Amino acid sequence: MKNKTVGIYTLGCRVNQYESCAISEMLEALGFEATGKNTQCDYYIVNTCAVTAESERKSRQLVRRCAAKGKVFVIGCASQISADFFDIENVVYVGGCRDKSAVVEALTKYDSENSENVINNVTSMDNAPYEELNLSSAEHLFSECRAFIKIQDGCNGKCSYCIIPKCRGKVRSRSAEEIIAEAERLVKCGYQEIILTGIEVGAYNKIPLGELIKRLSKVEGLKRLRLGSLSPNIITEQFMKDVSGCECFMPHIHLSLQSCNDRVLKLMCRPYRKQDIFDRVSLIRSYIPNCSISADIIVGFPTETEAEFEETALALTELKVFHVHSFPYSERKGTPAATMEGSIPKHIRTERNARLIALCNGVKERIIESYKGNTTSVLIEKIENGRAIGHCNEFIEAQFIAEDANIGDIIEIFIDSYNGARIEGRVVKTEEQYE
Repeated sequence: MKNKTVGIYTLGCRVNQYESCAISEMLEALGFEATGKNTQCDYYIVNTCAVTAESERKSRQLVRRCAAKGKVFVIGCASQISADFFDIENVVYVGGCRDKSAVVEALTKYDSENSENVINNVTSMDNAPYEELNLSSAEHLFSECRAFIKIQDGCNGKCSYCIIPKCRGKVRSRSAEEIIAEAERLVKCGYQEIILTGIEVGAYNKIPLGELIKRLSKVEGLKRLRLGSLSPNIITEQFMKDVSGCECFMPHIHLSLQSCNDRVLKLMCRPYRKQDIFDRVSLIRSYIPNCSISADIIVGFPTETEAEFEETALALTELKVFHVHSFPYSERKGTPAATMEGSIPKHIRTERNARLIALCNGVKERIIESYKGNTTSVLIEKIENGRAIGHCNEFIEAQFIAEDANIGDIIEIFIDSYNGARIEGRVVKTEEQYE
């Protein structure tokens, strides 16, 4: 008899992806066939997102599409804060962000009993414990050579534009022992690179984050270690001492900046100012001179002036930020910023965002121009038309002619050029290969 199939669809962040992956493994252990492909299934699980109003709209849209094909189980941030999902026909289970794995028991029970009652498992995130979800292979959602490990959940921040603390609750962290054990399992499965992720990675608090990285760097066989987005406040002298001493820690740090103007940062309720940003980036480069910096930026926050926008743009060029994940401010119902006066017209937000992206692309090109003639290592993530493609140490995508190369190999290349999207390189040959 063929196993029942469960389509698992995930919107939003890496944490959601990680949690969906863990749920996939739990279902398969019970005899179900879990898939993320757009195929007809016996059941569907939709792991929703609510970071923006658009994310919530897309979550409802996806649930409706799945409900047109079969019974749907809804979990995640959007269903944590919105009751809309209960009214969608064929939705048989609604959970939030607390006890996400309960969806597995609910689906199993529904499969055996076929009850038509909608189960409401949305509960308060107040004092929520850390939910231990383990991965053994990560084969369902991750690439063949890079995997995420969730190390914490929740956020204690009070950023005026953000709804996520209401969805995810307060900070709680996973034990270092569980994280290390999972890293060891994943490395044995062939994963070369691990990315530590969470709702607020820098808020990890079981042990100092730098100490965790030092301990992970000793996992036998782990070649690369990266971090998710960090607040500038996590960048301390001790943190940099810890991570710079780890050979597998990659020279790339992504900072959640949002702005480089003091007045706007204060309105956003961000816990640092422009000078702090410059000081932290300087500290990073004092320990890791070749470290590439990328950043999140919100453009067109309420009352932001043209001069304040330009101050942020200039700061990013002075900081030599090689990549900016920039997006126009979007009102999020339920946040203080959504009711602020001085809303910037949407066409101005869009225009500023386009200007910032163009400016930062120019910075990126100049940075990569300075890399030419140097070498870097690339983890091959895919091979297309004879070319190996992957990310180099500095987290810039690169490609080169692949001769006898395989996905998961780490190859050293000379940097020849930049085509606007990827570094173009050629393999550094050993003395034996030249003979």
